[in-house]
Amino acid sequence: MRRFAPLCVWMFVAVLSVPPLRAQEHATPTWHEARERTYDVLHYRLNLEIDEKAKTCAGTAAITLTPLRTQFDAVLLDAAEMNIATVTLRGKQLEFTHPGDTLAVTLDKAYGLSDTLTLEVAYAVHSPRKGLYFVQPDSGYPLKQWQVWSQGEQEDNHYWFPCYDFPNDKATSEMIATVREPLVAVSNGRLVDTKHDARRKMVTYHWREDKPHVSYCISLVVGQYVEVKDAWGAVPISNFVYPHQRADAMRSFGKTPKMIDYFSRMTQFPYPWEKYGHVVIQDFMYAGQENVSISTLTDGTIHDSRAQLDQTSDNLVAHELAHQWWGDLVSFRDWSHSWLSEGFASYFDFLFQGFDKGDDELDRLVHEAQTSVAAADVGDRRRPTVCSRFVSPSELFDNRIYGKGACVLHMMRFTLGDDLFWKSLRLYVREHAYGSATTEDLKIAVEEATGYNLGWFFDEWLYRAGYPEFSVSTAWDQATRSVNVTVRQTQKCDSLTGIFRMPVDIEVWVHGTPTTYRVEVDQAEQHFSFPAYQEPQLVLFDKGNHILKKLNQQQPPSAWLFQLGHADLPVDRVRSIEELRWIVDSAAVREAMMTALLADRSWIVRREAAWALGDARTALSDSIVAGYGDADARVRAAAVTAMRNAPGETVLKTLRHAFEKDSSYAVAGAALRSLQVADTAHARAYCLEALQRPSQNEAIRNAALNALSVFHDEQSYDAIRSFSRYGIDRNLRVLSLTILAREWKERPDVLSLMISMAADPSYHVRRTAIDILGNLGSPLALPVLRDRTTVDAESRIVKAARDAIDKIEKAQH
Repeated sequence: MRRFAPLCVWMFVAVLSVPPLRAQEHATPTWHEARERTYDVLHYRLNLEIDEKAKTCAGTAAITLTPLRTQFDAVLLDAAEMNIATVTLRGKQLEFTHPGDTLAVTLDKAYGLSDTLTLEVAYAVHSPRKGLYFVQPDSGYPLKQWQVWSQGEQEDNHYWFPCYDFPNDKATSEMIATVREPLVAVSNGRLVDTKHDARRKMVTYHWREDKPHVSYCISLVVGQYVEVKDAWGAVPISNFVYPHQRADAMRSFGKTPKMIDYFSRMTQFPYPWEKYGHVVIQDFMYAGQENVSISTLTDGTIHDSRAQLDQTSDNLVAHELAHQWWGDLVSFRDWSHSWLSEGFASYFDFLFQGFDKGDDELDRLVHEAQTSVAAADVGDRRRPTVCSRFVSPSELFDNRIYGKGACVLHMMRFTLGDDLFWKSLRLYVREHAYGSATTEDLKIAVEEATGYNLGWFFDEWLYRAGYPEFSVSTAWDQATRSVNVTVRQTQKCDSLTGIFRMPVDIEVWVHGTPTTYRVEVDQAEQHFSFPAYQEPQLVLFDKGNHILKKLNQQQPPSAWLFQLGHADLPVDRVRSIEELRWIVDSAAVREAMMTALLADRSWIVRREAAWALGDARTALSDSIVAGYGDADARVRAAAVTAMRNAPGETVLKTLRHAFEKDSSYAVAGAALRSLQVADTAHARAYCLEALQRPSQNEAIRNAALNALSVFHDEQSYDAIRSFSRYGIDRNLRVLSLTILAREWKERPDVLSLMISMAADPSYHVRRTAIDILGNLGSPLALPVLRDRTTVDAESRIVKAARDAIDKIEKAQH
C-alpha cells in the first residue's frame, strides 16, 4: 500500500483578516446561468490535518484537471478567506494572486486540450465562517461534542479547500485527514487505510471515492464515533453515531437496506457508490445533507423506543438516500434546476413510504405537500419551480422545489401511467448517470421513452408558477338521466399563471355504485355530462387527489357525509372531513366523525376525525374517550386534543392518565394542553410538573411552554423567557422566542430580546429572532438587521434579514 508524504505542519501565526461580505440589505435578484468552465477537474486529493481545539485545517489540495481551452495558461480556483502558502506544478512553484474568493494561478506555459495537470495548493484556514464548522463545548453547553463537520451545498466548500465550486463539474476525490485520537474522521467512498502515530497521538484516515461527483458533495466529519455496520448485498453500510447512541442507531437506520433495494429496483440502476452510510452531527442547520456515499444527519434523528411511537427517521433517511441517485448520480447543471435533486428525493421518499406502509401513506404525504405548496405559492410570492432569478441559490431551496417538485412528479406519473412514467425515469437516469442534467433533459427523456410531448405540462408546472383553483358544481338532469358537472378555473391569470391543462378523474356514485370517468380540463370553464339514472349520491372531483390545486366544490352536506362513509381512498375521506369540520356542531356530522374516529380502517382518517371533533364549539360527550383507546399514538394524541371540549370526570381521568402514563411523548403533551382547558384549577401545576420531565427532543417541555403561555401573567412570562437563554436546548430556545413574540409582542423587553438574539451563535435561534423582528415591524430593529446582511455568513440568514428589513420599511410607508 502506498505511503503518503507527511502532512504540511505549518500553521497560522496570526488570525486571517476576513474581508467584509458584500452589502446585501437591498440586493436585487439577477439572472443566473450555468457557469462557464475553462477546465475539467478530474480528481481532488485533500491531505489535511485538523485541529479541533485551535479550529484550524491545514495541508494540501492536489487538483488534477484537463484544459477545455487551447493555449491554457492560467487556472482560476474558488478559494475564500484562506491562507495560501504555495502553488506547485510537478514540484515547481507557480505565481498566483488571491483576490477575494478567487485563487488565480499563472501556469509555467500554455497547455493544450490533451494535457493533464495536477496543481498542489498548500494552504490553511482558521475558523472559517462557513463550509467547515468547529463545534466545541463551552460554559453554556459543557457537554457539547467536540466535532468538525463540513456543509458544502450550495457553494461553501471553497471556504475550506480550493476547488471548482459549482455543480456543472464532476471529479473523483480522496480525503486524507489526520486528527487527534480518539477522534474519527469520516468521508466519502471507501476507507483505504488508517495509520496511527503513537508519538503524536494522532490518527490518519484515508478515504477515496472513485466515481465522479460534484464538489459540494465532498464531506469531512470529525468526532467521537462508533460504527454500527449493516449491508445491502456486497455494499457495506456504515452508520457513525455517538457511543451512547449505539443501541438506538438501528431504530433510525434499520430500513436502509430495504430502501436501497427499492430504489435500485424501481430505477433499474443499482446503488451507484462503493458504500453508503450516515454520520450524525451536532448543531446542524439542516436535517440532512446528501454527501456522496455518506449522508450527514442531525443527531436528533436518533431517538429512543418511546419516541418511536411519535416519530420515525424513515422520511429523512429515505430522502437523503434517494439523493444518491437524484442529485449525486444525476446532478443538476445549475441551481435553477435544483428541483431535479430535491423534488425527486422528496417524491422517492414518498414512494418508499407507500411501498413500506401502503399506498395510503404515499397519498397522505402528497396531500400534505399539496397543502403546503398551495399556502405558499400565492400572490406576489409565486415563483416558478425552475427559476434563474435570485440573489443566492439558497433562496431556491424552499417548498417550490421540495414539495412542489414531488407533486409535479406525482402528476406526471398520473398523466403518463405507471409503466411509461418508470420507463421515462429509467431512461433519464441511464443517459445522465455520473453527469449533469437540466429540466429540458428530463422532458426529452420522457419524449424519447413515451412518444408524448409534455411541453405543456413542463411549461405550466415547472417554468410557470401557481396552480389551478377549481370551482366545481353539479346538477342532475332528470329528463336526460345525466349529471352535469361544471368546472371553472378561477385562479388569477397573468404572465406567471395561466389556465391549466390536466387529466382529471371524476367518480360518480349512483345507487351505491361508483363509476370513474377521465376527462381533460384545459379551459377557463367546461361542462361535462355523465349518465346517472337517478340523482347521484356523490360526484367526487379528482378522485385520488392527484392534482395540486385548490378546490371549491359546491355540494350539500349529505354528499360530503356520503364521501366520508363510502369513498374508497383515505385521502378522499380526509377531503370530506376538511369540508365537514366547518359544520362539526351539526348532530349528523358529529355522529359521522365519531364513527370515523372509532371505526375507519385508516389511522389517517381517524386522526383527522378526532382533530375535527376538537373544533366543535359545543361540548362533546364522554364518548370521545373511546378514541383514546386507539392503538396508534397519532390518533390518541388527536383524541386527547379533542377532549378539551368534553366535560365530565371520565374525560378528566383519561386526560390525567394520558399526561402521566401514556407511552407516547406526543400523547402526554397533547393531554397537557387539553388539561389547561378541562382542569383550569390545576393547570399551572401540570405545567410546572411537565417542565421537570425529560423527554426525547424535549417534547414534553415543548408542550409545557405552550400550555404555560395561556396564563399570560408575569410569572409565566418569566418562566418562558428563562428558556431563551444560551445553554438551554436549541429547540426550546426557539420555541421560547416564538411564544414571547406571539403572546407578549407589545412589550419593549421582548423587542430588545429579539434584537439581542439576532446575533446569537445558533443558526436557528438567530433565524427565528430575525423573522420575528420583521413581523414586529419596529424600526428599532433595522440597525441589527442591516448588520446581519453584511456580517452573517449564512445566506439564508442574510435573505431573512433582507426580508425583515423590507417588511419594516413597507410598514413605515
